[in-house]
Amino acid sequence: MAAMESTNNGRRSIINHGVDTASTITIKGILSLLMQNVDDKRPVISLGMGDPSAHSCFTTTHVAPSAVSHALQSSTFNGYAPTSGLPQTRRFFSFLYFLFSIDDSVDSSFGAIAEYLSRDLPYKLSMDDVFVTSGCTQAIDVALAMLARPGANILLPRPGFPIYELSASFRHIEVRYFDLLPEKGWMVDLDAVEALADQDTIAMVVINPGNPCGNVYSYQHLKEIAEAANRLKILVIADEVYGHLTFGSKPFVPMGVFGSTVPVLTLGSISKRWIVPGWRLGWFVTTDPCSTFKNHKVVERIKKYFDLLGGPATFIQAAVPQILEQTDEVFFKKTLNILKQTSNTCYDTIKEIPCLSCPHKPEGSMAVMVKLNLSLLEDISDDIDFCFKLAKEESVIVLPGIAVGLKDWVRFTFAVDPTSLEEALGRLLEKLHEKWSSVKKKPFPAMYSSVYGGIILDPAMMVLPIDDHMVHRGHGVFDTACLLDGHLYELDVHLDRFLRSAAQAKVSSPFPKSVLRSILVQMTAASRCQKGTIRYWLSAGPGDFLLSPTGCPTSAFYAVVIDDDFSQRKEGVKVITSTIPIKPPQFATVKNVNYLPNVLAQMEAEEQGAAASIWVDEEGYVAEGPNVNVAFINHNKELILPFFDKILSGCTAKRLLQLAPKLVEQGRLKSVKTSNLTVEEAKGSTEMMFVGSTLPILPIIAWDGQPVGDGKVGELTMALSDLLWDDMVAGPETQRFRVPYYEE
Repeated sequence: MAAMESTNNGRRSIINHGVDTASTITIKGILSLLMQNVDDKRPVISLGMGDPSAHSCFTTTHVAPSAVSHALQSSTFNGYAPTSGLPQTRRFFSFLYFLFSIDDSVDSSFGAIAEYLSRDLPYKLSMDDVFVTSGCTQAIDVALAMLARPGANILLPRPGFPIYELSASFRHIEVRYFDLLPEKGWMVDLDAVEALADQDTIAMVVINPGNPCGNVYSYQHLKEIAEAANRLKILVIADEVYGHLTFGSKPFVPMGVFGSTVPVLTLGSISKRWIVPGWRLGWFVTTDPCSTFKNHKVVERIKKYFDLLGGPATFIQAAVPQILEQTDEVFFKKTLNILKQTSNTCYDTIKEIPCLSCPHKPEGSMAVMVKLNLSLLEDISDDIDFCFKLAKEESVIVLPGIAVGLKDWVRFTFAVDPTSLEEALGRLLEKLHEKWSSVKKKPFPAMYSSVYGGIILDPAMMVLPIDDHMVHRGHGVFDTACLLDGHLYELDVHLDRFLRSAAQAKVSSPFPKSVLRSILVQMTAASRCQKGTIRYWLSAGPGDFLLSPTGCPTSAFYAVVIDDDFSQRKEGVKVITSTIPIKPPQFATVKNVNYLPNVLAQMEAEEQGAAASIWVDEEGYVAEGPNVNVAFINHNKELILPFFDKILSGCTAKRLLQLAPKLVEQGRLKSVKTSNLTVEEAKGSTEMMFVGSTLPILPIIAWDGQPVGDGKVGELTMALSDLLWDDMVAGPETQRFRVPYYEE
């Protein structure tokens, strides 16, 4: 019982932090909580921490301990090192080099860290460019400390390394995230970078090779990043702690190559490439051939800041020149061969598991991001739940994606002994196949495709052609209908709007309305689903990837049944006014598949802790929500909905206008109408609600942080909700069509 309580406390401590986990809990902290949840019946295998030194197949070069031993036994390096690091560590071998070197003919000016990094650059670094740190973590903190100022913000990759956010929070630097694009090999979304940056942006962080994604950026992409940073007048923090650990088709290119385009702070260490993370030897380097830092006396400030810090042990620093110079390439190749083998094992095994997907094969570093398909895991609520149950049931540790910024993803570390990795993945494969086979409720019980030519019940075949004009050009329309207690609600009304939208989008239907209706009814019957929604699309059809649909021989019709246990909504929600531009009337009044503005408006609301947003048109009138209509009750007890001339004509909203006069007859409402409403008038309402197919009414109790009316769910709102819900449950046959399910 005590162990179970400890587990629940651990999970709660992560869940309670929500999306801000990375700013308050470290990777080590989360992994520690997972370890507390392990069942000791099986040996623990951790794929959570990137520490290859824990596995016997990964050992450092023989040069490293020998160099450390010589430095320690020389008794020369028992005192304090200069705060910026030993000169010979930063640049020269000097006396230490000759103490260790067998070949006295080597030039004594041959550099350590500066020379090591200069090998890959079109210019030479000097000792003054290099500062020795206690691992790359301290280098990160130094970078942010040096750049911090009141009102500053920094651009961080998502997913990324959470220490950046943690350090930024201590320095009172606002964090803004730009996404890495999994479908493009985790490339930086440069459009997002340009949109996020402003005059207070101090830098953007680029991690290459990528942690946690295992990606490696090409020369061209790094060049584009540098050019974007130059346009924005921000510098680049290049986290290259995994530098040269690449085993795919792309070679490692340091960001410093583009130092003439944009100032670069290069952060790195010997931890990963030499497999000595515990030695805590890193560097903070100004790769800046144009002397931007020096011109602004930044270097002097950095030197003074290093006076506050304690660097790595002096004898470890003293060993660095010999380690960097004398390590044989054979050692590096051995490490890369193992990482390539284990990354392939990881990637290939994941492909066999239906509920996991890996969008990009690892090409470098020691980790990979894996997407969870939670709809195929009936008893898994999110990535945290997945990781805790995997630890408890299989004694396998993986990192929940929320720790690195991606909810419902997980991070696998493949810097593991191959045998242990295969054992861990075997346990995972067996467990998830077991869970997949036991799932009784499929998220999409049935689909229809005119391309396939019939109803599909196998989820693996529920696909759309990638060359469909709707997929790559957004040339299509859709609509929906609610399924409740085996009855389709307002099917004909939705179908009529569907065909009107298709005509406006210049998409012809391959079938007349009667056939479309028959297909939808038969598909729903075949699904055996009693409650949920059906959704259907008309597209210009598959053909080619050109802008014009002339290469598409025929239009296509698709439909799907979505199993969803919705219910009448009685709790109130909060909304905000969206800053995302509203669609122009020509597109807003058509049920087309271009919902990017709607998606962005919804995301904007969620980022601010609201349930949804409200659009206001350019004349200042209230319009609609991202996928629902909005209605108000004013102080005169009038029910008012915005005119439908510039927004989508909601079928449920129109049904509400037909039913609401019943409350007028009862004397509870004064009138029911559509009208233009200014924001001021709308916010002065006593009650407010969303109106949509599966809600059917969703009460709104606060708008832009201010209460609507008394801030409680209104009596008339619930009376209207009851009218619609009763109509869905027991309304006339003109509104409800009974699905003729097949006999068992």
